[in-house]
Amino acid sequence: MDSGSFSETLAGLAPQWSSQPGELPDKMGACCSKPHTSDANVQTSSASDPSTSSPESPATSLFEYRTADLRDANVDGICVGLTAEWFRNLNNSPSTRMSALTPGSQTHASAAERQQQYQNLKDQLRSRGAGSSQADLQAQNTILENAGLEPAGEEKRFAFGKSSNVKRMVNEINEDGSNHLLSLYFAEGGAHTVATSASNGRTTVFDPNYGEFTVQSDPDQMASLLQSLANRYRNPNGQHLSTITTQRMQ
Repeated sequence: MDSGSFSETLAGLAPQWSSQPGELPDKMGACCSKPHTSDANVQTSSASDPSTSSPESPATSLFEYRTADLRDANVDGICVGLTAEWFRNLNNSPSTRMSALTPGSQTHASAAERQQQYQNLKDQLRSRGAGSSQADLQAQNTILENAGLEPAGEEKRFAFGKSSNVKRMVNEINEDGSNHLLSLYFAEGGAHTVATSASNGRTTVFDPNYGEFTVQSDPDQMASLLQSLANRYRNPNGQHLSTITTQRMQ
C-alpha cells in the first residue's frame, strides 16, 4: 500500500485531545455487538506468518487476519471482563489464551464476575451523579486494577469518520511492548471493548466476539485491520463505528 492509500485508509479516524470531552454512549453490561451466526463457517488464517495475509485494500475480510479463534465467549456481553482476562494471559500461547476464555472454564467465569462488578460499580457512580464517561472510565480502571493490571489514568479519543492525522494512534498501538484497551463506540448508541498487544514486530488485536487477529506492526497493515473490523460490525451487524478510545496498559 502506498502513502496515498495509507492516507485514505486512515481518513476515517481523527484524534480529539480535549481534556473535557463530551459524553460517550453508555457501555451497557451486554455489548451491543455480538458474533454473527455465519462466523462459524469462516476459516481462520495460519498463525505462522501474519504477513502472508497482509491486506491489498481496506476491504480485506477481517477473518483473513485471524490467528486464534474464540467462539461463543461473549454471548452474554462480558467484553470488559474477557479483555481483562486476556491481558492477564498474554504470556501464554494464543491457543492457550483462547482455551482459557472458552465458556465453562474458570477464567470465563472470572470474566463474567468482573463484568458484573464493573457494571455494578458504574451504576453506583451514575447514581451519585457521575457522567457516563466518567463512571465508565472509573469503573473500568477499578476492575482492571483488581485484575492486577495497571491502566493509564486517562483515555485518548479518536472520532471515526473525520479526516486527520491518525498515524499517531496507529503508531502508539504498534509500539513494541505496548498493550492497549480500545473502546469502540457505535452511532447506534452501543459500545464494545477490544484489546491490542504489540511484540516482536507484530501487533495482535483481541476481539472477545471473534478471537485474535495479527498483523505486522506496520501502519498500513494496522490501519487496514481496524478498517476491516469496522466493516465487520457494519455488515452484517448493522453497527456503525463512530468513536474509538485508547487506554494504555502500563
